[in-house]
Amino acid sequence: MRSQRNVVSFLKKNQIIIASLALALFSLHLALTGRQEVERGFVLREILSRTVSPMQRLMLGIEDSVKGVWSGYINLVNVREENEGLKKALTLVTEDNLRLKEEINLNARLKTILEYKDQLPHKSKAAVIIGFNKEPWARTVTIDKGAKDGIAKDLAVISPLGVVGRVIDVNTHTSKVLLGSDLRSNIDVIVQRSRIKGVAEGNGTDGFLLKYVRQVDDVQLGDLVLTSGLSGVFPKGVAVGEVVKIEKGRDNFFKAIEVRPAVNIQRIEEVIVITETGLYAEE
Repeated sequence: MRSQRNVVSFLKKNQIIIASLALALFSLHLALTGRQEVERGFVLREILSRTVSPMQRLMLGIEDSVKGVWSGYINLVNVREENEGLKKALTLVTEDNLRLKEEINLNARLKTILEYKDQLPHKSKAAVIIGFNKEPWARTVTIDKGAKDGIAKDLAVISPLGVVGRVIDVNTHTSKVLLGSDLRSNIDVIVQRSRIKGVAEGNGTDGFLLKYVRQVDDVQLGDLVLTSGLSGVFPKGVAVGEVVKIEKGRDNFFKAIEVRPAVNIQRIEEVIVITETGLYAEE
């Protein structure tokens, strides 16, 4: 293509010279064809054959190139449209796959919740978390069940993994749940291994402080802490968390114990509300 453009440019720049040469050749032709031994028109035909033929080949080459470029452009447009169609189809398939995975995960979670609910010896109601408020002064969640569903204040909220919190405010269709890690939360608990009793208070962030455990009491790292059922809010034996840190208290009488929650509130979406009250531990 570059050589063809160079030839065309050369012809345009030298068109006067070329025209003069053509006239000179024509005059030569007339002079020579007057002789008997030279066939009339022979010289002109030879000259034209040697000059015009390359030009014809050049023009044909240009024409073929233009046709090739146009054909390539059309093919490129078709390929681009086909690619756009494939991208849209892939996007739809991806969205469908995501929806399907979400439905599968939801069904699995609901199955776990319902199976756990059916095993509980207490009346309960399954609910979905629809809102979060995790400020230090108000660590709460909102659930999609309210007064019309039999929800009332101070009912326990749990999950198959353990304690979530308790209901502190009820509307017609929704309720607010105070998380166990809130500073205002306190739960009567018992250490599963040694049966030592204490109170799990929220630390305002993401855990509990196990209070009122004496220096002489047997509590070790890794011990599981359960609800004792003494408060009448939470049923007995629900997991609260695991002991992860033990230090001597400032008063040298009680231990300073940290408990990691059994439930990671960041990872749950469904909960169970115990709709019975007065769930005291058996004597």
